[in-house]
Amino acid sequence: MKVSVKEREGLFKELSVEVEGDIVKSAMEDVYRYLKENVIIEGFRKGNAPLWIIKARYKEHIEEEVGKRVANQTLQSAIEESKLKPVADIFLEEVKLEESVPKLIYRVVFETPPEFELKDLEGIEVEVRKIEFNEDLVKNRIQELREQHAVWEPVEREIREGDLVSVDYHIEEVQSGETTQGETSGIVGQKMFREEIEKALIGKKEGDEVFLEDLPLYDMEGKEAGRAKVKLVIKSVKEKVLPEINDDFAKELGLGDTWQTAEEKIREEVKQSVERLKKIIVEDAVAKKLVEMFEFELPQTLLSREVSHLVERRVQELAQYGIDTRYLNYKAMAQELMPQAVFNIKLRYILEKYAKEKGIDVSQEDLEKKYQELAQQYGKSVEEIKSYFQQENLEGVLIEDIRREKAFSDIISKAVIKEVEEKKDEGNT
Repeated sequence: MKVSVKEREGLFKELSVEVEGDIVKSAMEDVYRYLKENVIIEGFRKGNAPLWIIKARYKEHIEEEVGKRVANQTLQSAIEESKLKPVADIFLEEVKLEESVPKLIYRVVFETPPEFELKDLEGIEVEVRKIEFNEDLVKNRIQELREQHAVWEPVEREIREGDLVSVDYHIEEVQSGETTQGETSGIVGQKMFREEIEKALIGKKEGDEVFLEDLPLYDMEGKEAGRAKVKLVIKSVKEKVLPEINDDFAKELGLGDTWQTAEEKIREEVKQSVERLKKIIVEDAVAKKLVEMFEFELPQTLLSREVSHLVERRVQELAQYGIDTRYLNYKAMAQELMPQAVFNIKLRYILEKYAKEKGIDVSQEDLEKKYQELAQQYGKSVEEIKSYFQQENLEGVLIEDIRREKAFSDIISKAVIKEVEEKKDEGNT
């Protein structure tokens, strides 16, 4: 086997692999046998067509199938020989088969990890807003609880941002003529509806009809996939009403029979959460600092995969609100989530580099501890969690996650954290 490497644009590498002998011969024979047994050629009974006719008729298919079979058997060894490390998808670009030898040359393209120098990360300085227990935190927590226990009550007025709106919809795809109808609801101003729909809803009232004659439709990759005519009938408009702070609310929360008792329990909960909050703030600040310190190119295939993951998660969240996800603007959503995807991947590479250079390893004890955390998080037994990761061959992925977590903790432990008072807006007293 002969392997050669060429540089391509960005982080892409081209790997050409030349294979001769029995591997190619065996792959050819398998493909010939399958075609001879399964293809139907006019003038011959199934399975009786001469091989020379099959070769002539299916030349490109044979070349492609033999290429795939040979690549499946040899690509891993070729990659190891090249000392390259693909980060995501591997694309089979070209196959050349020389039947008489037999010899096959195939070319694949993939992206490799970015190369960058690791800066000195010991003692990096970060500023975080100073946070201590105070009564404002208690007030904020009470407000969160009120938001969580809010109810939606009908209103007879024009729609505005923050309202929960239910609509009957009738959608006709212009090109195919296919129609879809149903009922959905969403909170205006929270991107649960398409932007065009939200603009059209503002100022309307219950019973009004909304028409959109030329609404673009997008596929999961954000590409335009057609146009649609949309008719909406507004069924109801509701506004959020927060519960009053009183004894009844205390009972609803399960924190006692009086609001005084509930408030004291909330105060104790907030005091306990302050340290956890401090930890989160420090982690966020250090992560942001790390990402700002380094500039390097990111693999586009990996970035695309991360964006798709974030979009899928957002869509699932919206679906829980009863939103018809077929008519979401996936392109706009992907653009919105791109900075987060860049941040995630960049931080991942920095932590992997640090872990490698510092020789950070994952012990069996570390792995068992992570299994226990996941079991508690998902309400399953440790054995169930462990069995899942092992059966799905995901234990290696989990180990890499733990290694990055340990690297991050090590960086934080050596960082210089400076607490600063949060700036108040001018004019506030």
